[in-house]
Amino acid sequence: MKIDFRLSSLPKKSDKSVNLKIDFHCHTNHSPDSIIVPRELAAKAKKLGIIPAITDHNSIAVHKELRKLKMQFIPSEEIRTNKGDLIGLYLNEIIPKYTPFLEAIDSIKEQGGISYLPHMYDKTRHGVGITELAKKVDIIEIFNARCPFQKYNDMAMEFANKNKKIFGVGGDNHFLFEFGNNWVDVPNFDLNNPKELVKALKSKQAKMHTRKAPIFVRGSTLVVKFAKKFFQGLTP
Repeated sequence: MKIDFRLSSLPKKSDKSVNLKIDFHCHTNHSPDSIIVPRELAAKAKKLGIIPAITDHNSIAVHKELRKLKMQFIPSEEIRTNKGDLIGLYLNEIIPKYTPFLEAIDSIKEQGGISYLPHMYDKTRHGVGITELAKKVDIIEIFNARCPFQKYNDMAMEFANKNKKIFGVGGDNHFLFEFGNNWVDVPNFDLNNPKELVKALKSKQAKMHTRKAPIFVRGSTLVVKFAKKFFQGLTP
């Protein structure tokens, strides 16, 4: 797999060398700390030609709305397990919050999905850097745009290389302007087939494009989370 960690410009429409572009970590306003409106995300994703995995926190409620919008996306969930965050790709049933980590992986497999470990070494968030647990996961997020220090991403990449894990890239988008800066180029495949995704990511033609998010987005996300909770508390 070729990796490009330079600041990447968006792909031109005339570029036919790669068929699909995927961002494996994207939230909507169904997450308590995101304000991304599904309709606006669908429009931007179509314009840029980037397919997001929709990974709302402990929720898959938005999937139905996105299907009505005829949006291309990978139905997913970012699960807060008893050990930390774990993403399930290709889910059709919610996995409850605080499900034991290994039990969550089993639930993902039972649904025919793929397990994906985000920001595993990020000490400022709920990463799961426990080696024996991480070894059970299918894909390791070796670049998360919101990691405050590049060393966290470097450590994840080192772990993935050492344990021969598949690489993933996530924008971890909570605001619409963040989406479109991170993706993985892969050969065309059946988007509805998890096994085909794995095959595409293992391809020598797969290439990653990354750009770190501005540092202020982390604080802004906390403001959104508290504001949502406050106004929800005011609702009769």
